[in-house]
Amino acid sequence: MNIALVGPGIIEIPPKGWGAVESLIWDYATELNELGHDGVIINTPDPNQIIRELKSDTFDFVHVHYDVFYSLMDAIREACPNAKIAISSHYPYIDQPDRHPFDGYDRIYKWLITQDSYYNFCISRKDYETYKRDGAVLDRLLVCENGAQHRDYNFDEVGSKPDKTLYLGKIEPRKRQYVYQVIDSVEFVGHYTNTTSFDKNKNYLGEWSHEHKLQHVTDYGNMLLLSDGENGTPLVIKEALIAGLGVVVSKYAAHDLDQSLPFVTVIPDDKWNDIEYVERELIKNREISVTMRKDIRQYGVDNFSWQKLVKTYVKNIEQMK
Repeated sequence: MNIALVGPGIIEIPPKGWGAVESLIWDYATELNELGHDGVIINTPDPNQIIRELKSDTFDFVHVHYDVFYSLMDAIREACPNAKIAISSHYPYIDQPDRHPFDGYDRIYKWLITQDSYYNFCISRKDYETYKRDGAVLDRLLVCENGAQHRDYNFDEVGSKPDKTLYLGKIEPRKRQYVYQVIDSVEFVGHYTNTTSFDKNKNYLGEWSHEHKLQHVTDYGNMLLLSDGENGTPLVIKEALIAGLGVVVSKYAAHDLDQSLPFVTVIPDDKWNDIEYVERELIKNREISVTMRKDIRQYGVDNFSWQKLVKTYVKNIEQMK
């Protein structure tokens, strides 16, 4: 199949540093090409350019990875009259409707649950259930979880920083990094914008390149992510598991994880701001995780590797009407 993957056009693909959506689009294209398909990336903020690029080829499937482009879907249909077409929303608060009006997402969400012309590839079971609850057309919903590249990630059976926790991600209010800077064993990495109370002079290692990330996530004992919204298990958590790290997460980042596993710790909502509690759980998780690194990696590969999930993706495309 000839498959067009439409990105936001905000940063380059593949990204040099941060950019989870851009990373997964690149991974989709790479894995589809490995299977003998043609994955073509279209990454521009200009709607007219998107349409021009779509018209320049004959596509079997068009997957829009930026929900802001919902208003462009009919034009995409005109440009690709014989293609199957789907859209995915990567908005982290899909299941929290009280937040929608503040982000301008309410109009996007209303379209997603009322339209019946295009498929909605839900990137988590949680999102699927939310759309279903709110009346979306069921035969237009398909679950299509994102994966992570296990072949690219360095894995060491013994990390060089077993007593340290990594908090990896764009520094932003949603991820709440500033709350946990008082914990000395946590090191922070990610793209910084001056929008939070985060102190760049406290345990902040800057923004890693993609290549540096692939090599050095495995150095740590575990990973922390206490965000207040995610649309499924984030890419960074899947990558941490593949690199052999245990994870300490909020419920929002744990939807697709087996929470009975000893290296998966979910911090209850009412304990997020209890620093002593969080620190104790971090230490406990690290002590367990450093003894189970091969098992952790295997769990990550078995459940979240692209090599498995991209085959499900292709099956989803094939079953579209």
